[in-house]
Formats: sequence, structure tokens, C-alpha cells
Amino acid sequence: MAERLSRGAVVEHAASLSDDIGLDELTITRLGRSLGIAPPGVYRHVADLGDLRRALGRQAAREVAAVLSSACAGLAGADALTALATALREWAARHPGRYAALQVAPDPDDADGRAAAEEVLAVIASALRAYRLAGDDLTDAIRFVRSTLHGFVVLEQTGGFRQPRSLDATFARIVASLETALSGWS
Repeated sequence: MAERLSRGAVVEHAASLSDDIGLDELTITRLGRSLGIAPPGVYRHVADLGDLRRALGRQAAREVAAVLSSACAGLAGADALTALATALREWAARHPGRYAALQVAPDPDDADGRAAAEEVLAVIASALRAYRLAGDDLTDAIRFVRSTLHGFVVLEQTGGFRQPRSLDATFARIVASLETALSGWS
């Protein structure tokens, strides 16, 4: 089977496996077993676990950039922000391993990784265009949105919310608060 595998197929399989078992549980051995090959055969396609995780991060960035871009197409202001937030939350729920891989910023010498990460940032910046932010204001706003949404997503994924209140209602309120904050950002 290893002869029919490509690097892309191995990375895609690893992405699916990480969604099932968690990124922290993904090892070369588990990946090889899941592929039905001896674990050393995985090294024909990836240099090591670090290389695999970097590839997962690049793939996740490209996937989520496409999902977010599609969700926000033709929208502006609060509508774009809501679509962005909702699409990210839903994608993260479907792809927890990929979401975890997305959180590690690429190394400065990883041109492909940086380009993939910049795709995500460009989509977020586009979703925020109605707020007319530029330079440091835009950078800070993107970080604010990302960190707020990330906190909610991770707490939701790890069972951090045990109160009886609807998570959807809380999420809607958080997104509305983001919109209020961004409206007065500059």
C-alpha cells in the first residue's frame, strides 16, 4: 500500500486521524498502523512528526481559509463577523485535530506555512473591512477576534462550559460584543 501513497494522501489521512483521536495523540506509529503500513513506511512521505504537524497546519489553514471565505462572501459588518465566527466554530467542531494544528504559527523559514497562515489572516481582514481598520489597528483587531473565538472554541471542545445556559446564546452574545468593540476600535 505504501507504493500507492503520496505525501498528500498521508497528510490527509493524518488530518482525519487527528480529528478522531486528537492532535496530541497522533504519532508516526499510530498513523502507520491506521494506514495499514509499517510505521517506518510513513517516513517515505514525511521526514518526522514535526514535518507531519507542519503539513497538517498548512492544510488546516488552507481548508479553513476556504470555508471562512465562502461563509463571508458578499457580507459586511456584523453579518460578515457573525458568518466568520459561526463558520470557524462549526469547522473546529468537525475538525478538532486540524483546528489544533492550525494554532501553531509557522516557522519564519516555512514559506508555504506562512503563505497558508496569511490566507487565513487575509480572510479575517476581509471580513472586518467594514470597520475600516488598517495597520496596527487591523492587526490588533484580528488578534482580538481570533483569541476571543479561540477561547470559546477550546472551552467548548474540552467541556469547559457546564452551566445550563445555551452555548449558542452565549456565542451569539460574544459575537455581538465583538461587533460592538470593533465598531469603536479606531
